[in-house]
Amino acid sequence: MGPLHFDVPQTPAQPTPPGAATTTLDGYRAPRWLPGGHLQTSWAARIARPLSGPPPVWRRERWTTPDGDFIDVEFADGPPGAPWLVMLHGLEGSSQGHYALAFAEAATRRGYTFAVPHFRGCSGELNLAPRAYHSGDYEEVGWMLQRLRQRAGSLLRVVGISLGGNALLRWGQEAGDTAADIAQAVAAVC
Repeated sequence: MGPLHFDVPQTPAQPTPPGAATTTLDGYRAPRWLPGGHLQTSWAARIARPLSGPPPVWRRERWTTPDGDFIDVEFADGPPGAPWLVMLHGLEGSSQGHYALAFAEAATRRGYTFAVPHFRGCSGELNLAPRAYHSGDYEEVGWMLQRLRQRAGSLLRVVGISLGGNALLRWGQEAGDTAADIAQAVAAVC
């Protein structure tokens, strides 16, 4: 999996006039009624509905960590042999967050098995050990992804949101070429 390189044109930032639509490098054009990242983030978190149908049916597993604590993992199971999408949540996130529900719906609609391993203390129950998660905790991310890869029987597709994205990218950096033995693709949404 080697280092990531992006060729992004370097242009000075131009202020967006109020009410104007914005266009990103990939061609996305924000709606006129929702310009700018701050409004889009607020709208998505507070007003938008994450689901167009019923909520996912979660199956929870509790895994004992190497230090004797636990991690809870939520699964929205796909058909046998389905590809896997794993999502690492953001700070104080969980499988009940709006973005986790939206990812679960999109993944299951496409026939994926979807998994959300909760960072310590984020599954609704206090952990046993005083150890907490943090944005650079690549070792625990690696442990979780290795277990999920063994379970899936095939390479994972992994997305990290915010803090989870940082931890995922740190894991990819630390794992180097061996990351390709676990993940087919990784993406960070930060």
